[in-house]
Amino acid sequence: MPETVSLAPGLYRSPFSRAYWRDACKELKNVRMLVIAAILIAVRVALKPLNIELTPTLSINFGFFVNALGAMIFGPVVAIVSAAVSDTLGCLLFPSGIYFFPFIFTEIAGSLIFALCLYRAPLSGSRVTLSRFLVCLLVNIVIQTPIMLLYYQMILGKDYLLFDLPRICKNLVLFPLESLLLILFLNVLLPVTYRLKLTYDPPKKLKISGRLIAFIAALFLLGTAATAGYLWYDYNDRNHATDFTGTERAVYNHMLSETLTDGDGLVLVNTIYRTAFAPEEVVTYSVYTADGAVDEAIWNCKNSEVTDDASLVFEGKYTAVLDKDTHAVLSEPKTSD
Repeated sequence: MPETVSLAPGLYRSPFSRAYWRDACKELKNVRMLVIAAILIAVRVALKPLNIELTPTLSINFGFFVNALGAMIFGPVVAIVSAAVSDTLGCLLFPSGIYFFPFIFTEIAGSLIFALCLYRAPLSGSRVTLSRFLVCLLVNIVIQTPIMLLYYQMILGKDYLLFDLPRICKNLVLFPLESLLLILFLNVLLPVTYRLKLTYDPPKKLKISGRLIAFIAALFLLGTAATAGYLWYDYNDRNHATDFTGTERAVYNHMLSETLTDGDGLVLVNTIYRTAFAPEEVVTYSVYTADGAVDEAIWNCKNSEVTDDASLVFEGKYTAVLDKDTHAVLSEPKTSD
């Protein structure tokens, strides 16, 4: 039988135990820990507007270093509270737009993940790397996406792409570098936190070995594969008409009118479905007639926005197959329910 590696007193193999959460809750009553949390909240808020500029579009924020350190020291319960406080103070002191409360859940989720991976745990480079990967994937991509969707709709009154590829690529590209920087950061501070009895794992250097590089590469490939798979699914199953701005919708509607009705009617696109690596798109659209010229603003509208317009007469709903690039008609339009 393989020999069981003993842990230092106060450490846990995983957060899935009653004792782990009992100790995490006790930190909320520990005055020393609360003082440390307050200090780290102040540092985290002060660092919020500071970034390491890598390129005009890529930057690393200093805040996640402090976030990981604090979560490692005082655990998930205090981490949740400190995340909520730091997010609120950061928005008050360094506002970067209209305050939107649901963004607080991304801060909480990130702190919670760091705590679950690092608090009272036998630290290793792979564990630190995994914690950053989970924050990038689950928090910055999965959790933040629906919150951004709500923010754009409720606050800005705009549509938001459910699959924001630039933001996803940014998180994937930065993940390996951020992981290595976090390991170096913790290497410097772990001896200090252990001497101050803030952590329980005897300090040992977190090595950046070939095995760790391979682990980072594997996680990067996993994230890339998951992104590519979802991109394929999203592209094939999404109504691409929802991505249009008002101007783009007007241009497309004019094109449909010229192509499918010889410019004799108002055409408003309903849905556009495309298949990756296939040349065609399946389009459903509604046709209206009007007395006299049609107001140009109507061409920007969605079909649902003109159904009660008394000046327009609904002629029918149709389905056609067009070439994605040239918009040439590949099959004759058919009536659609």
